[in-house]
Amino acid sequence: MSAPSLASLQHQFRDALHYESHKLPVAEGVTEPEALIQVYRNNFVMTLTECLENIYPVTNALVGEECFQAIARHHVLGATMDNACADRYGAGFADTIRTLPNIVEAVPYLADIAEIEWHIQCVNRAPLPEAFPVEALSEVTPEDFPRIQLTVSPASAVMKSEFAVATLWQAVSNQDEEALNQLDLMSPETLLVQKDGEGISVTTISDEEASLILACKDFAFGEIDPELLPHISGAMLHGVFSSFALAGD
Repeated sequence: MSAPSLASLQHQFRDALHYESHKLPVAEGVTEPEALIQVYRNNFVMTLTECLENIYPVTNALVGEECFQAIARHHVLGATMDNACADRYGAGFADTIRTLPNIVEAVPYLADIAEIEWHIQCVNRAPLPEAFPVEALSEVTPEDFPRIQLTVSPASAVMKSEFAVATLWQAVSNQDEEALNQLDLMSPETLLVQKDGEGISVTTISDEEASLILACKDFAFGEIDPELLPHISGAMLHGVFSSFALAGD
């Protein structure tokens, strides 16, 4: 009987760590095989929980360490890693929170806070965008205007929430008790998460500007709702776009 391949062993070990059925060969000794696997499993959960604590500090602060660690364990055991680098771990944590009815009922805005913090992680890894070629854009003829497609910088992200999550995130991050006391959580907010030369910022923008930015990811001007196009200038001022092209070239 041939020995299992390295890839097979890695898959079996992954399944064992996630409490899934596996055929991992474990040498018998003083300690039971399952007890040995449990040692690795505990270290695995603890390490990735620490990663999540680093990525989601405000999420952690809002529910407390005990609750956060329970959510983190649920996520670690339920979401397979797609990258061996621990500093790339953490995607989908907001989605995990949304699958937990008791958490959603008690803290309905928590998943959106986690989503902000994941956006922060992603834009922080992105390179700073180069200066937008305004002069080149001004040379586009009126006939070609509908073909313009703006490139949204990976150092920018937008999201919409039914709650005042941008204000809440800022207040908790800054330990601003006065802002927390005055906060109306039921006030919807649309926000821009952005990296620039000074660091990461989380600011509120209009729904229309956010919709325009999202539309620009997939469509040229001629395919975008004309009512959104006046918000191009605001998005430009925010430095959301890094370049442009003419669709069809």
